[in-house]
Amino acid sequence: MIVVAISIDQGRYEKVKKLVKGYVSRRALTFLNLLDPTSEIAMQYGVRGVPMTFFINPQGMVVAYSSGYRKWDSKEGLKMFEQLLTEPT
Repeated sequence: MIVVAISIDQGRYEKVKKLVKGYVSRRALTFLNLLDPTSEIAMQYGVRGVPMTFFINPQGMVVAYSSGYRKWDSKEGLKMFEQLLTEPT
């Protein structure tokens, strides 16, 4: 499984890059963080609010998504991950 975050903060590229870099550093995030300052990717995926989470299989198909904050380390969140990881691809 790979985790990738995509920021849709808008503004001058260097300013947004600095903002996201500071956030990643403060939170000690270890997964890939990308920028989408023009919201091009967000539009392609139909993002209507944040945060939005997409689960994409190895073939590049969206197999599940979630809108809004979720406690992913909860019993329900972990069960969902387990189910998605055991589904055939």
